[in-house]
Amino acid sequence: MNITQFVVHRKTFVSMLFIALVMLGIISYRQLLVELLPNAELPMLFVQVSSQQEYDPSYIEKQAIVPLEGAVSTLEGIEEIISEVDRQRGLISVYFNQNINTKYAFLRLQEKVNAISADLGDEFNVMVYKVDTEQLTNTFMTLQVRGSGGLDRVREVTDQKVIREFESIDGIASVQVVGGQTKSIQIILDEEARQAHNITPSRVRTLIAQNSQYKTFVGKAYEQDKYYFVNLVADYTEVSQLENIVVDSDGPVLLRDVAEIVFGVNEQETISRVNGKEAVTVTLTRDSQVNLIALAKDARAVTAKLNEELKSLDVEIDIQSDTAEQIEENIDMIIELALFGGLLAIFVLWIFLRNLKWVMIIALAIPISIFTSFNFFYAADISINSLTLVGMALAVGMLLDNSIVVMENIYRLLGRGGDKTTAVVQGAQEVWRAILAATLTTVAVFLPFLFVQNFAI
Repeated sequence: MNITQFVVHRKTFVSMLFIALVMLGIISYRQLLVELLPNAELPMLFVQVSSQQEYDPSYIEKQAIVPLEGAVSTLEGIEEIISEVDRQRGLISVYFNQNINTKYAFLRLQEKVNAISADLGDEFNVMVYKVDTEQLTNTFMTLQVRGSGGLDRVREVTDQKVIREFESIDGIASVQVVGGQTKSIQIILDEEARQAHNITPSRVRTLIAQNSQYKTFVGKAYEQDKYYFVNLVADYTEVSQLENIVVDSDGPVLLRDVAEIVFGVNEQETISRVNGKEAVTVTLTRDSQVNLIALAKDARAVTAKLNEELKSLDVEIDIQSDTAEQIEENIDMIIELALFGGLLAIFVLWIFLRNLKWVMIIALAIPISIFTSFNFFYAADISINSLTLVGMALAVGMLLDNSIVVMENIYRLLGRGGDKTTAVVQGAQEVWRAILAATLTTVAVFLPFLFVQNFAI
């Protein structure tokens, strides 16, 4: 018994199987990430060495670049290391294999550099960074907080009441505020204490930099019927955390033992005013693993709630830009065009077959195929975006073409007086090779892209 005969004689089993795949597909669809374009993370990191005074490039290479290259080369997954040096700075470009976990590689590289940068001396400042496309593409909403009483008052209300509300939303990686006076910490080294313990300013900068990276999403933690987003948080939240940094393990010697740490505010550099009211700007950045549309809805709900609470303070929050709206409009447009194209194809099919029952069978294959494919999307961690939706629209067109070929052949055999079972089995067997060949030719056109390592969208 071939597969066609099995399907024909096991109608109940096949029907239940399709229903189960569709139900799972609906669940998978609700869990899929939604974004405008697929996230592209470049597999490269950079180590920059800078100096306030000029040196001979060979000196910088010998004293800083070569030791750093030795430390960097011990990492796994490195494809190429390229170094450039001039009189004041050097740059080490580290290229990794395409399948490397860039976030993990960044933490490992930072660890390697921190271990050796303290031995380079006070004359060099070393920094590790990456082309952070995630931070650029994941800034999904810009808010404007405005009110009366001056810019400092608006900034204070924002810091005390607005930021923490948005930070408590699952899926928001960071909340950045621009405008007004910002808090700052000044570290004044005691020269005598510093020299007594042989602590250099370069070492202090390195130790502080170790805990000043952006919040990074590292995974999910599950507890019964709930799951939580887990982020690696490295920002300082209290002055005491700076004071307790160990600058010398012998003793130990803390930063407060060799420096005075002063808390204050920076000089105001920007002014924003809307309709006569002072304003500050708040940007929201999401984790790359969350559904953007659902997150934007939560952010809008929090905005509406805060506007009710802040009304008595004469402060309001206005949404200046919302990437989710653009994505929703774009996705809705693609879905509408795909549905229209599918309906148009079904209408053309009805014109030729003049049999509503047969046409509805083909039409039913479209949602079954689409929702079944979402299971594979979820398993392969593929997001819903413009490219995947266009690809699905193309696949629906191929599905309809193939369905028309099979149905027309079955319809032809029925017209000759054969029974339904024989017509279905024979009709499918006669054309399956041609359909498979036509489908594989389309797949073969896109197949080479899977093997191109340096291809980026």
